[in-house]
Amino acid sequence: MNEFGGAFPLKAKPLRSITESLITKYRSKSSAQDDDHEKDEPKNSPVDEEQGTLAFAVGLAKSALASVAGKFGFSSYSYEHFTKQEMIDNLLLQKKTAISYSKWMEVCNDLDELQDFNKWKQEAESNLYDFSIVKKNMMELRSARLDGDIRKLLYLIRTTWTRNIGNIGNVNLYRHSHTGTKKLIEEYLHECELALQEVTKENNNHGLDDRYILGMLVQTRKNIGRTALVLSGGGCYGLFHIGVLAALLEEDVLPRIISGSSAGAIVASILSVHNTDEIQELMETIVEQKFDIFEEQKNIQTFLICLSRFLKYGTWYDNKNLQDTMIDFLGDLTFREAYNRTGRILNITVSPASVHEHPRLLNYLTAPSVLIWSAVCASCSLPGVFPSSTIYEKNLKTGVTQEWHHASVKFVDGSVDNDLPITRLSEMFNVDHIIACQVNPHVVPFLKLSVTCVGGEIETEYSAKFKTKLGQIYGLWSAEVIHYLQMSAEVGIARNLCTKLVSVLSQKYSGDITILPDLHEVSQLNKLLANPTPEYLLQCTMKGARATWPKISIIKNHCGIEFALDGAIKLLRSR
Repeated sequence: MNEFGGAFPLKAKPLRSITESLITKYRSKSSAQDDDHEKDEPKNSPVDEEQGTLAFAVGLAKSALASVAGKFGFSSYSYEHFTKQEMIDNLLLQKKTAISYSKWMEVCNDLDELQDFNKWKQEAESNLYDFSIVKKNMMELRSARLDGDIRKLLYLIRTTWTRNIGNIGNVNLYRHSHTGTKKLIEEYLHECELALQEVTKENNNHGLDDRYILGMLVQTRKNIGRTALVLSGGGCYGLFHIGVLAALLEEDVLPRIISGSSAGAIVASILSVHNTDEIQELMETIVEQKFDIFEEQKNIQTFLICLSRFLKYGTWYDNKNLQDTMIDFLGDLTFREAYNRTGRILNITVSPASVHEHPRLLNYLTAPSVLIWSAVCASCSLPGVFPSSTIYEKNLKTGVTQEWHHASVKFVDGSVDNDLPITRLSEMFNVDHIIACQVNPHVVPFLKLSVTCVGGEIETEYSAKFKTKLGQIYGLWSAEVIHYLQMSAEVGIARNLCTKLVSVLSQKYSGDITILPDLHEVSQLNKLLANPTPEYLLQCTMKGARATWPKISIIKNHCGIEFALDGAIKLLRSR
């Protein structure tokens, strides 16, 4: 345990498993409801049903394998000879159905041992990174620390620490085992932690003032840069983001800078207006929350109302339900008030309805008095689904709600022009590292086939090369489509539509680390624009968490130095 919070990366205090608590509460509630209705058997949660289905499939495969072996005369020893494979199959099943990160990690460690992947981890040499420079820097840090040479330690910290030293940030280092990467990389990062512990010790007879050390660490942090979490749009698929946040929060690797577009703006804003304890409680009761964003299509009358609105105004829904839901969650907090309350930097992207305006990134610097709920509604105003929206602000003198000073501009869905505002975040907050969660149904299939989005799952060299070729083909195809759309806009053919389509196709939809749902999740189009049920909320949360767990070791290694520096700086400033 270090002096400024805990293990590397920094942990303020242990957090109970959100996903495990969520499943337990859901099962208890379902069981109580079944008892009230005097049912013989309790209702299973979606997770229980998933576990049962997978267990049945694995059992069926084992039976078939044993049957085939028996036909070829191997019945006397078939079971014994398949014991190891059965153990692997059983562990893989447990990995897919784990309900907490600790259990998932335990299973992954067992799999790495059973499948002999630990041997690859122990071997320092690899053409994926410069192991010699990593080892050299680690030994220099260790030597200076053991000698108590604080001046040299500070010199090494200031001059050698970067996020991607020796290419240790290469995501391909994380596709050769179920969890973790080369032991040399983990040892180097641990040595960095020990170096920070040494230079921040109180009453250390090194003759250096705390202010001098603080200045050195602040400059180092600027050099390393900052990490931002960026949540994409994607309709009700955006509930997947809840599980991502739960997983990051549990392991205390949730960046302070958070951006959201459309559905991502909903989840990002709810997170950013609550402190950690409140978020823990909110997420554990997430299935009880109401996300009634869309009008219910209960009968032919409501359908005809929506159809009439679409024919008259070009939108299927009005945004009253959306506004009411966001006000219930967010109240009348402004961007500045939310930042002062939680310290998190919330960013929401909005796209002007006009082609003559540029997309905007709203936060406590660019729109301090803007009401967050109105920014979220504007970011969710997908053309054809919701009408364009006006943004409101709180008058600083009177506290009265009024239209923002840009009221003449109407805003639509932030995903249209700037789903992941990477460039703007870099300019404003020195962000050079992006954790992206992408759930847009028109994007996920292509990213699943992208070699840039690997990491956290085992993948062969042939698979990586195949994805590279597919990526090149997609790049050529999209370039041609963009060219024709630009030509159409220039000659006046559906100029507004073509311009918006160019924005959609030419954006970057992935980050340095990209978290993606399964293709099956984004293929359920009937749930894209529908109010979620408690069961669907639970499924999305669990699947979001499970998609994030393989990325946790990558995030810790990419961001560990950054988060530890934040903790060390906070400690020195508190003295």
